[in-house]
Amino acid sequence: MASCKLGHIYIVDTVLTKPAKEKFALCVCISDRYFVWINTNPAPHGKDQLFLPAGCHHLVQHDSYLDLSRIVCHPEWELDDAKEFPQISKSVASDIVALIDAGLNVMPPRHAAIVRAGVVNITNQAGA
Repeated sequence: MASCKLGHIYIVDTVLTKPAKEKFALCVCISDRYFVWINTNPAPHGKDQLFLPAGCHHLVQHDSYLDLSRIVCHPEWELDDAKEFPQISKSVASDIVALIDAGLNVMPPRHAAIVRAGVVNITNQAGA
């Protein structure tokens, strides 16, 4: 994969988990290869988790959670083999912006601003 697309979801086979496995990752910053992960269950601390109902994206086939407690930077070699899927909907992007605007507890404000900037334009796109 030559480059990532903002707001698109990727399946990334990553060594950043223990054990290594495939993760659903939402691209939030192209230049720095920043992603946030979609998980089956919320993080154990339960903070900064956006509920994603089944069907909100064709990859999300069961209720899941977008982990907005941290940004992940995948190594370029992991992204070379990542599978790209369509951009999130305007509705999901709006929900991300709303949660960030309400105030996150774990993610540093600088990172929250990066995530917000990465998804806010999706809410303004026609037909997204």
